[in-house]
Amino acid sequence: MAIYLLRACFRLFAAGLLVSGLCFSTEPARGTQKPGAATVLVFLDTECPVSQQYTRPLATLHRQYAARGVRFQSIFPSATDDRTAVAAFNRTYALPFAGQPDPGRVRVRQYRATVTPEAVLLDVRGIIVYQGAIDDWFVALGRHRREPTQHYLRDALNALLDGRPVATTRREPVGCRIQQ
Repeated sequence: MAIYLLRACFRLFAAGLLVSGLCFSTEPARGTQKPGAATVLVFLDTECPVSQQYTRPLATLHRQYAARGVRFQSIFPSATDDRTAVAAFNRTYALPFAGQPDPGRVRVRQYRATVTPEAVLLDVRGIIVYQGAIDDWFVALGRHRREPTQHYLRDALNALLDGRPVATTRREPVGCRIQQ
C-alpha cells in the first residue's frame, strides 16, 4: 500500500500536478540526509502570542540545525501580515531565518496547516515527515508548562538527519487558529 501511494505521488509530481510537500510518506524516512536537504517550514502569525513566545525556541533550533544543512522558513498566513509586518516581526523577535507572507493562504492549503505556530518538516524529496507542534510546551491556549517535556520537531530532525525512522510524524499543534 505504501509503495502504491509513493508511486502515485511521484507520478503526480513528475507530471507537474503535485506541488512538493503535499504527499505524506507512509513509510519512515530512511537514509542519511544530505546537507541542505531537510527543510523546516513554520507557520507563524505576527499577532499570535503563542507564535511570539516560540520565536526563541525556533531561533535555538535554527542555530543548532542550520550548520547540519537544515533550511528554515517562516510562513505568515494572516491577511494583515504583509512584508513590512513580517520584517518587523523578525527584527523584534530576532528570528534568524526568512519569513514570507501567504495572504492567499496557498501554502496553508498546500500543507493543510491549521494553527500558528505549526511546523512542517520536509525531507530531501519534499515529502512531509513530521507536521504539528514544535514541542509540548503549550498544553492549551493560555496554559503552558514551565519547560517542554517532549521535543517533537527536534526529535524528528535528529531522526531524519541520522537516517533513523521518524517515530512521531504528527502532533496536534496548540496556538492561534488560521482563518480560512
